[in-house]
Amino acid sequence: MVNNVPTSKVFSERVEDIVCKDKIPYMDAILHCCDELGIEVESGAKLINNIIKQKIRLEASELNQLKEKINKLPV
Repeated sequence: MVNNVPTSKVFSERVEDIVCKDKIPYMDAILHCCDELGIEVESGAKLINNIIKQKIRLEASELNQLKEKINKLPV
């Protein structure tokens, strides 16, 4: 970490930990993590990995916040 900004891997792992531990959506976890680290949300957005980006899209789709619907397999 340089100047309190973690690497992409560290930040993404922290977001995943928050989601699992606190049972909150990914967007909320990213905001919480940025707040904890004292970094701007824009900086945090640059640090998330593609897996988390896909999970955010899925959450947004489930909440009808996207123009197109993402199909997912029933579990």
